[in-house]
Amino acid sequence: MKIYLVGGAIRDSLLDLPVLEKDWVVVNAKERELIEEGYKKIGKDFPVFLHPETKEEYALARKEKKIGKGHKGFEFISDSDVTLEEDLLRRDLTINAIAQDKKGRLIDPYKGQLDLKNKTLRHVSEAFSEDPLRVLRVARFLAKLKHLDFKISPDTLRLMNEISSSGEIETLSKERFWIETQKALLTKNPETFFNVLEQVGALERITSLKLLNESEIVKASKASEDIAILWSVVVAKNIDIKNINQSFNVPNEVSEISIICNSLIKLQDQELSPEKILELVQNSDLMRKPDRFFRAVNAASYFIKEDSKNILWESIFDLLNNIKADTALVEGKSIAKKLYEDRLHALNNYLLDL
Repeated sequence: MKIYLVGGAIRDSLLDLPVLEKDWVVVNAKERELIEEGYKKIGKDFPVFLHPETKEEYALARKEKKIGKGHKGFEFISDSDVTLEEDLLRRDLTINAIAQDKKGRLIDPYKGQLDLKNKTLRHVSEAFSEDPLRVLRVARFLAKLKHLDFKISPDTLRLMNEISSSGEIETLSKERFWIETQKALLTKNPETFFNVLEQVGALERITSLKLLNESEIVKASKASEDIAILWSVVVAKNIDIKNINQSFNVPNEVSEISIICNSLIKLQDQELSPEKILELVQNSDLMRKPDRFFRAVNAASYFIKEDSKNILWESIFDLLNNIKADTALVEGKSIAKKLYEDRLHALNNYLLDL
Protein backbone atom coordinates (compact mmCIF):
# COMPACT_ATOMS: atom_id res chain seq x y z
CA MET A 1 0.00 0.00 0.00
CA LYS A 2 1.30 3.44 -1.01
CA ILE A 3 -0.29 6.72 0.07
CA TYR A 4 0.11 10.06 -1.69
CA LEU A 5 -1.09 13.58 -0.94
CA VAL A 6 -2.88 14.88 -4.06
CA GLY A 7 -4.73 17.79 -5.58
CA GLY A 8 -5.53 21.16 -4.05
CA ALA A 9 -3.25 20.89 -1.01
CA ILE A 10 -0.19 20.59 -3.23
CA ARG A 11 -1.40 23.26 -5.67
CA ASP A 12 -2.07 25.79 -2.93
CA SER A 13 1.15 24.98 -1.10
CA LEU A 14 3.20 25.57 -4.25
CA LEU A 15 1.36 28.88 -4.75
CA ASP A 16 1.96 29.91 -1.11
CA LEU A 17 -1.79 29.93 -0.50
CA PRO A 18 -3.44 28.61 2.70
CA VAL A 19 -4.02 24.86 2.59
CA LEU A 20 -7.57 24.36 3.87
CA GLU A 21 -7.92 20.61 3.44
CA LYS A 22 -5.91 17.57 2.42
CA ASP A 23 -6.93 14.72 0.14
CA TRP A 24 -5.05 11.46 -0.22
CA VAL A 25 -4.96 8.68 -2.79
CA VAL A 26 -4.11 5.08 -1.91
CA VAL A 27 -2.38 2.88 -4.50
CA ASN A 28 -1.94 -0.91 -4.49
CA ALA A 29 -4.60 -1.46 -1.86
CA LYS A 30 -8.04 -2.98 -1.44
CA GLU A 31 -11.04 -1.81 0.55
CA ARG A 32 -10.70 -4.45 3.25
CA GLU A 33 -7.11 -3.38 3.99
CA LEU A 34 -8.20 0.18 4.82
CA ILE A 35 -11.20 -1.01 6.82
CA GLU A 36 -8.98 -3.36 8.82
CA GLU A 37 -6.78 -0.36 9.72
CA GLY A 38 -9.76 1.58 11.06
CA TYR A 39 -10.71 3.72 8.08
CA LYS A 40 -14.42 4.42 7.70
CA LYS A 41 -15.93 4.04 4.23
CA ILE A 42 -18.11 6.89 2.95
CA GLY A 43 -19.61 7.74 -0.43
CA LYS A 44 -21.64 5.58 -2.77
CA ASP A 45 -20.13 6.19 -6.21
CA PHE A 46 -16.56 5.14 -5.45
CA PRO A 47 -14.55 4.04 -2.39
CA VAL A 48 -13.58 6.99 -0.19
CA PHE A 49 -12.50 6.52 3.41
CA LEU A 50 -12.08 8.76 6.44
CA HIS A 51 -8.86 8.45 8.40
CA PRO A 52 -9.64 7.17 11.91
CA GLU A 53 -7.81 10.09 13.57
CA THR A 54 -7.47 13.06 11.17
CA LYS A 55 -10.82 12.43 9.44
CA GLU A 56 -9.16 13.43 6.16
CA GLU A 57 -10.37 11.71 2.99
CA TYR A 58 -8.45 8.80 1.49
CA ALA A 59 -9.59 7.46 -1.89
CA LEU A 60 -8.49 4.30 -3.62
CA ALA A 61 -6.73 5.06 -6.90
CA ARG A 62 -9.30 4.79 -9.64
CA LYS A 63 -10.00 5.01 -13.35
CA GLU A 64 -13.33 6.03 -14.82
CA LYS A 65 -15.32 5.24 -17.94
CA LYS A 66 -18.11 7.37 -19.40
CA ILE A 67 -21.30 5.31 -19.63
CA GLY A 68 -24.04 7.94 -19.57
CA LYS A 69 -24.84 11.63 -19.60
CA GLY A 70 -23.96 14.14 -16.94
CA HIS A 71 -21.66 14.41 -13.95
CA LYS A 72 -22.72 11.03 -12.58
CA GLY A 73 -22.61 9.10 -15.84
CA PHE A 74 -19.40 7.23 -15.03
CA GLU A 75 -18.29 3.74 -14.14
CA PHE A 76 -15.41 3.68 -11.65
CA ILE A 77 -12.66 1.09 -11.52
CA SER A 78 -10.75 1.15 -8.25
CA ASP A 79 -8.90 -2.15 -7.97
CA SER A 80 -5.37 -2.51 -6.63
CA ASP A 81 -3.88 -2.56 -10.16
CA VAL A 82 -4.75 1.10 -10.86
CA THR A 83 -1.57 3.16 -10.94
CA LEU A 84 -1.01 6.62 -9.52
CA GLU A 85 -0.49 7.99 -13.05
CA GLU A 86 -3.84 6.53 -14.16
CA ASP A 87 -5.56 8.12 -11.17
CA LEU A 88 -3.98 11.53 -11.87
CA LEU A 89 -4.92 11.27 -15.56
CA ARG A 90 -8.65 11.38 -14.73
CA ARG A 91 -8.35 14.69 -12.86
CA ASP A 92 -9.57 17.97 -14.31
CA LEU A 93 -6.56 20.32 -14.44
CA THR A 94 -2.83 19.68 -14.56
CA ILE A 95 -2.31 21.86 -11.48
CA ASN A 96 -4.63 19.50 -9.60
CA ALA A 97 -2.88 16.38 -10.92
CA ILE A 98 0.28 16.58 -8.82
CA ALA A 99 1.00 14.04 -6.08
CA GLN A 100 3.48 13.97 -3.21
CA ASP A 101 4.87 10.90 -1.50
CA LYS A 102 5.67 10.53 2.20
CA LYS A 103 9.21 11.77 1.64
CA GLY A 104 7.96 15.01 0.12
CA ARG A 105 8.89 14.12 -3.47
CA LEU A 106 6.50 15.43 -6.14
CA ILE A 107 5.08 13.17 -8.85
CA ASP A 108 3.99 15.36 -11.75
CA PRO A 109 3.45 13.31 -14.93
CA TYR A 110 1.27 15.96 -16.64
CA LYS A 111 3.44 19.05 -16.11
CA GLY A 112 1.27 20.73 -13.52
CA GLN A 113 4.25 22.56 -12.02
CA LEU A 114 5.02 24.10 -15.42
CA ASP A 115 1.43 25.32 -15.70
CA LEU A 116 1.67 26.75 -12.17
CA LYS A 117 4.80 28.62 -13.26
CA ASN A 118 3.06 29.85 -16.44
CA LYS A 119 -0.14 30.65 -14.48
CA THR A 120 -2.29 28.50 -16.78
CA LEU A 121 -5.37 26.39 -16.13
CA ARG A 122 -5.08 23.47 -18.54
CA HIS A 123 -7.03 20.21 -18.79
CA VAL A 124 -5.13 16.99 -18.19
CA SER A 125 -6.63 15.02 -21.08
CA GLU A 126 -9.44 15.06 -23.65
CA ALA A 127 -11.50 13.10 -21.10
CA PHE A 128 -12.05 16.51 -19.50
CA SER A 129 -15.00 17.02 -21.86
CA GLU A 130 -16.84 13.98 -20.46
CA ASP A 131 -17.78 15.72 -17.19
CA PRO A 132 -19.88 18.91 -17.42
CA LEU A 133 -19.17 19.78 -13.78
CA ARG A 134 -15.63 20.67 -14.85
CA VAL A 135 -16.91 23.76 -16.65
CA LEU A 136 -18.07 25.14 -13.31
CA ARG A 137 -14.94 23.99 -11.51
CA VAL A 138 -12.57 25.66 -13.96
CA ALA A 139 -14.60 28.88 -13.75
CA ARG A 140 -14.30 28.67 -9.95
CA PHE A 141 -10.58 28.01 -10.05
CA LEU A 142 -10.04 31.07 -12.22
CA ALA A 143 -12.08 33.13 -9.74
CA LYS A 144 -9.81 31.77 -6.98
CA LEU A 145 -6.55 32.42 -8.85
CA LYS A 146 -7.35 35.48 -10.97
CA HIS A 147 -5.55 37.75 -8.48
CA LEU A 148 -2.37 35.79 -9.29
CA ASP A 149 -2.87 36.52 -13.03
CA PHE A 150 -3.92 32.99 -13.98
CA LYS A 151 -5.65 32.38 -17.30
CA ILE A 152 -7.44 29.46 -18.96
CA SER A 153 -5.66 27.67 -21.78
CA PRO A 154 -7.31 28.31 -25.19
CA ASP A 155 -7.65 24.54 -25.73
CA THR A 156 -9.40 24.15 -22.38
CA LEU A 157 -11.73 27.04 -23.21
CA ARG A 158 -12.54 25.26 -26.48
CA LEU A 159 -13.52 22.10 -24.61
CA MET A 160 -15.61 24.13 -22.16
CA ASN A 161 -17.49 25.68 -25.08
CA GLU A 162 -18.06 22.23 -26.58
CA ILE A 163 -19.43 20.89 -23.29
CA SER A 164 -21.78 23.87 -22.99
CA SER A 165 -23.13 23.48 -26.51
CA SER A 166 -23.54 19.71 -26.15
CA GLY A 167 -26.43 19.97 -23.70
CA GLU A 168 -24.49 18.24 -20.91
CA ILE A 169 -24.56 21.35 -18.69
CA GLU A 170 -28.32 20.92 -18.30
CA THR A 171 -27.82 17.45 -16.84
CA LEU A 172 -26.08 18.83 -13.76
CA SER A 173 -28.21 18.97 -10.64
CA LYS A 174 -29.15 22.36 -9.22
CA GLU A 175 -27.49 21.29 -5.98
CA ARG A 176 -24.14 21.10 -7.78
CA PHE A 177 -24.67 24.58 -9.24
CA TRP A 178 -25.12 26.05 -5.78
CA ILE A 179 -22.19 24.12 -4.26
CA GLU A 180 -19.81 25.51 -6.89
CA THR A 181 -21.39 28.97 -6.77
CA GLN A 182 -21.01 29.22 -2.99
CA LYS A 183 -17.33 28.39 -3.27
CA ALA A 184 -16.90 30.92 -6.06
CA LEU A 185 -18.61 33.66 -4.05
CA LEU A 186 -15.92 33.31 -1.37
CA THR A 187 -13.02 33.79 -3.78
CA LYS A 188 -11.21 37.08 -4.37
CA ASN A 189 -12.90 37.54 -7.76
CA PRO A 190 -16.39 35.98 -7.72
CA GLU A 191 -17.43 38.01 -10.78
CA THR A 192 -14.89 36.00 -12.79
CA PHE A 193 -16.83 32.79 -12.13
CA PHE A 194 -19.94 34.16 -13.84
CA ASN A 195 -17.97 35.86 -16.62
CA VAL A 196 -16.27 32.59 -17.56
CA LEU A 197 -19.59 30.71 -17.57
CA GLU A 198 -20.99 33.43 -19.84
CA GLN A 199 -17.92 33.35 -22.09
CA VAL A 200 -18.23 29.61 -22.76
CA GLY A 201 -22.01 29.71 -23.23
CA ALA A 202 -22.87 27.85 -20.03
CA LEU A 203 -24.58 30.64 -18.09
CA GLU A 204 -27.41 31.10 -20.56
CA ARG A 205 -28.18 27.38 -20.36
CA ILE A 206 -28.42 27.54 -16.57
CA THR A 207 -30.21 30.82 -15.89
CA SER A 208 -31.35 34.23 -17.11
CA LEU A 209 -28.84 35.92 -14.78
CA LYS A 210 -27.00 38.96 -16.13
CA LEU A 211 -24.06 40.56 -14.36
CA LEU A 212 -25.19 44.17 -14.19
CA ASN A 213 -22.92 45.37 -11.41
CA GLU A 214 -19.38 43.99 -11.46
CA SER A 215 -17.84 46.91 -9.57
CA GLU A 216 -20.29 46.39 -6.70
CA ILE A 217 -19.51 42.66 -6.63
CA VAL A 218 -15.79 43.42 -6.34
CA LYS A 219 -16.42 45.83 -3.44
CA ALA A 220 -18.72 43.40 -1.63
CA SER A 221 -16.27 40.49 -1.98
CA LYS A 222 -13.58 42.56 -0.26
CA ALA A 223 -15.85 43.54 2.62
CA SER A 224 -18.01 40.51 3.38
CA GLU A 225 -17.98 36.72 3.61
CA ASP A 226 -21.75 36.50 4.08
CA ILE A 227 -23.00 34.32 1.23
CA ALA A 228 -26.46 35.95 1.33
CA ILE A 229 -25.01 39.44 0.96
CA LEU A 230 -22.61 38.41 -1.80
CA TRP A 231 -25.31 36.57 -3.75
CA SER A 232 -27.74 39.48 -3.35
CA VAL A 233 -25.16 41.82 -4.89
CA VAL A 234 -24.57 39.40 -7.78
CA VAL A 235 -28.25 39.16 -8.73
CA ALA A 236 -29.11 42.78 -7.93
CA LYS A 237 -31.03 44.70 -10.60
CA ASN A 238 -32.02 41.52 -12.44
CA ILE A 239 -35.72 41.30 -13.22
CA ASP A 240 -36.54 37.63 -12.71
CA ILE A 241 -34.76 37.07 -9.39
CA LYS A 242 -37.11 34.35 -8.12
CA ASN A 243 -36.44 32.14 -11.15
CA ILE A 244 -32.72 32.90 -11.03
CA ASN A 245 -32.66 31.76 -7.41
CA GLN A 246 -34.51 28.59 -8.35
CA SER A 247 -32.13 27.85 -11.23
CA PHE A 248 -29.19 27.93 -8.78
CA ASN A 249 -31.05 26.08 -6.01
CA VAL A 250 -30.44 29.02 -3.68
CA PRO A 251 -31.48 28.31 -0.05
CA ASN A 252 -34.69 30.03 1.06
CA GLU A 253 -33.08 32.52 3.45
CA VAL A 254 -30.51 33.62 0.86
CA SER A 255 -33.23 33.89 -1.78
CA GLU A 256 -35.43 36.00 0.51
CA ILE A 257 -32.57 38.38 1.33
CA SER A 258 -31.79 38.86 -2.37
CA ILE A 259 -35.43 39.74 -3.09
CA ILE A 260 -35.57 42.24 -0.20
CA CYS A 261 -32.29 43.75 -1.42
CA ASN A 262 -33.78 44.32 -4.85
CA SER A 263 -36.86 45.94 -3.34
CA LEU A 264 -34.63 48.31 -1.39
CA ILE A 265 -32.72 49.24 -4.55
CA LYS A 266 -35.95 49.86 -6.48
CA LEU A 267 -37.24 52.11 -3.70
CA GLN A 268 -34.48 54.59 -4.54
CA ASP A 269 -36.00 55.21 -7.97
CA GLN A 270 -39.43 56.02 -6.54
CA GLU A 271 -40.80 59.10 -4.87
CA LEU A 272 -40.70 58.25 -1.18
CA SER A 273 -43.99 58.07 0.67
CA PRO A 274 -45.08 56.59 4.01
CA GLU A 275 -47.24 54.10 2.09
CA LYS A 276 -44.37 52.76 -0.02
CA ILE A 277 -42.03 52.43 2.94
CA LEU A 278 -44.66 50.66 5.03
CA GLU A 279 -45.47 48.35 2.12
CA LEU A 280 -41.81 47.31 1.93
CA VAL A 281 -41.69 46.88 5.71
CA GLN A 282 -44.71 44.59 5.64
CA ASN A 283 -43.69 42.60 2.55
CA SER A 284 -40.23 41.96 3.96
CA ASP A 285 -41.55 41.16 7.45
CA LEU A 286 -39.08 43.61 8.97
CA MET A 287 -40.75 43.73 12.39
CA ARG A 288 -40.54 39.96 12.91
CA LYS A 289 -37.27 39.24 11.07
CA PRO A 290 -35.04 42.30 11.45
CA ASP A 291 -31.75 40.40 11.15
CA ARG A 292 -32.69 39.12 7.70
CA PHE A 293 -33.81 42.58 6.63
CA PHE A 294 -30.60 44.30 7.74
CA ARG A 295 -28.45 41.79 5.84
CA ALA A 296 -30.44 42.86 2.77
CA VAL A 297 -29.82 46.51 3.71
CA ASN A 298 -26.11 45.72 3.83
CA ALA A 299 -26.24 44.27 0.31
CA ALA A 300 -28.30 47.19 -0.99
CA SER A 301 -25.83 49.68 0.48
CA TYR A 302 -23.51 49.03 -2.47
CA PHE A 303 -26.12 50.57 -4.75
CA ILE A 304 -26.98 53.78 -2.87
CA LYS A 305 -27.24 56.71 -5.26
CA GLU A 306 -25.63 60.00 -4.34
CA ASP A 307 -28.82 61.98 -4.89
CA SER A 308 -31.12 59.58 -3.01
CA LYS A 309 -32.48 60.31 0.45
CA ASN A 310 -30.55 58.47 3.13
CA ILE A 311 -33.11 56.28 4.88
CA LEU A 312 -31.86 54.95 8.20
CA TRP A 313 -33.66 51.64 8.43
CA GLU A 314 -32.51 51.07 12.00
CA SER A 315 -34.33 54.29 12.96
CA ILE A 316 -37.44 53.21 11.09
CA PHE A 317 -37.39 49.84 12.82
CA ASP A 318 -37.08 51.48 16.25
CA LEU A 319 -39.78 54.01 15.34
CA LEU A 320 -42.29 51.38 14.25
CA ASN A 321 -41.35 48.97 17.00
CA ASN A 322 -42.36 51.56 19.59
CA ILE A 323 -45.87 51.88 18.14
CA LYS A 324 -48.06 49.33 19.88
CA ALA A 325 -51.40 47.92 18.84
CA ASP A 326 -54.39 49.55 20.54
CA THR A 327 -55.79 46.61 22.48
CA ALA A 328 -58.67 48.79 23.74
CA LEU A 329 -60.29 48.16 20.39
CA VAL A 330 -62.39 45.00 20.18
CA GLU A 331 -62.29 43.87 16.56
CA GLY A 332 -59.09 42.53 15.03
CA LYS A 333 -59.64 44.51 11.84
CA SER A 334 -60.01 47.72 13.83
CA ILE A 335 -56.79 47.03 15.74
CA ALA A 336 -54.88 46.35 12.50
CA LYS A 337 -56.29 49.45 10.80
CA LYS A 338 -55.40 51.69 13.74
CA LEU A 339 -51.87 50.24 13.92
CA TYR A 340 -51.42 50.81 10.19
CA GLU A 341 -52.60 54.41 10.45
CA ASP A 342 -50.36 55.11 13.45
CA ARG A 343 -47.35 53.75 11.59
CA LEU A 344 -48.15 55.81 8.49
CA HIS A 345 -48.38 58.94 10.64
CA ALA A 346 -45.02 58.19 12.27
CA LEU A 347 -43.37 57.54 8.88
CA ASN A 348 -44.81 60.74 7.47
CA ASN A 349 -43.20 62.71 10.30
CA TYR A 350 -39.92 60.81 9.74
CA LEU A 351 -39.86 61.77 6.04
CA LEU A 352 -40.62 65.39 6.83
CA ASP A 353 -37.48 65.48 8.97
CA LEU A 354 -35.19 64.03 6.24
